[in-house]
Amino acid sequence: DFESRYPLVETHLKLVYTAVTRCIEQLFFAETSSSAAGDAAVRWLTTNIHTKDQANCEALATINNVRELESMTMTNDEFCVVGIDNAELAGSSDIELHQARSYLDRAIYCFHAAQNTELVAKAQAQVQSVQLREKLIRMDSPIAKDIMEMTEREVTQVLKSLLRENLLMECMNLLSLIAPILSSYTQQKLDECITSRIQHVLSE
Repeated sequence: DFESRYPLVETHLKLVYTAVTRCIEQLFFAETSSSAAGDAAVRWLTTNIHTKDQANCEALATINNVRELESMTMTNDEFCVVGIDNAELAGSSDIELHQARSYLDRAIYCFHAAQNTELVAKAQAQVQSVQLREKLIRMDSPIAKDIMEMTEREVTQVLKSLLRENLLMECMNLLSLIAPILSSYTQQKLDECITSRIQHVLSE
């Protein structure tokens, strides 16, 4: 009979019963590999659909990735909070640029997990600026004319992205780094058109 063929099932069911009846807030079920029983359990727990044909194999009433346990441990809002915390840490003046980049990479991961495209775009714009600042620091002086022209175009594109995402402090960080290697005329125009206006907004 079933009990003699599968002697461990009773033990496992007792463990499951204990887990279900003793947990206080949350209970997670994890599979080491996909199974029909696991898929059926997920459908039963998350939808009103009870058969695989009705569910079209993958239809679930949840935006979580039920095959990835990590993504089930936090809600989208919680992922957003963690992402924002990391993005704020990246903006600290007390850390190195490579540390800021690491924080932003974590922030982008969290924003992707939260499916928040606006925050992803904001963090990606800041990452581009941090990477460009690292590049500018490594550049040797004097800078060749063709390299300078290419750098100015790159800075212009990144500044446009930062302004579009309203990342004014990062704009100031990038401007303060690029200004010393620009011509006096370009510095003056940047100050008139961008820097002074950002400083005015930040001081309000």
